[in-house]
Amino acid sequence: VQRGRPFRLRQATEQLRGRRGRIRLMGLLRLSDDHFYKMGHSPVLTSKRLWRPPTDVFEKENEVIILLEIAGMKQKDFSITLSGDILTVKGERKEKAEPSITGYRNKEINCGMFERNIYLPENVDPDEIAAAYKEGFLEITIKKRKTKKTKAKEIEIEEG
Repeated sequence: VQRGRPFRLRQATEQLRGRRGRIRLMGLLRLSDDHFYKMGHSPVLTSKRLWRPPTDVFEKENEVIILLEIAGMKQKDFSITLSGDILTVKGERKEKAEPSITGYRNKEINCGMFERNIYLPENVDPDEIAAAYKEGFLEITIKKRKTKKTKAKEIEIEEG
């Protein structure tokens, strides 16, 4: 953007296009990160919102298995509840960094409260649930009810 001329979006975008524009943009982002870091402020936005741990849900012939990746916790840090066909896993992962650290260069590890709702198939048995926490993974196994396979039956339609 040239001085003395009104700001125009088209001109600004044209200057950022191409290889030279990308280099300028990356340089600006790097400068802003360095500025915040030197001032003791984190360029990373942190919030108090709930986060969602990565989850895999898969079915075997006789069971449903739910696997959540929630490393750095203890069994007392989370709870599991089943209400109808919704399994809810809640908990809180504490911050591992020292309290004296005021700014981050990069923050990718989620901390704080989390909640995950998993919709289950109708044929699970609510009395046959087991959970184990090992090596940073919570594994929940829910047995399926044994259902009898019904034969197809033809239904007659009455004239009315």
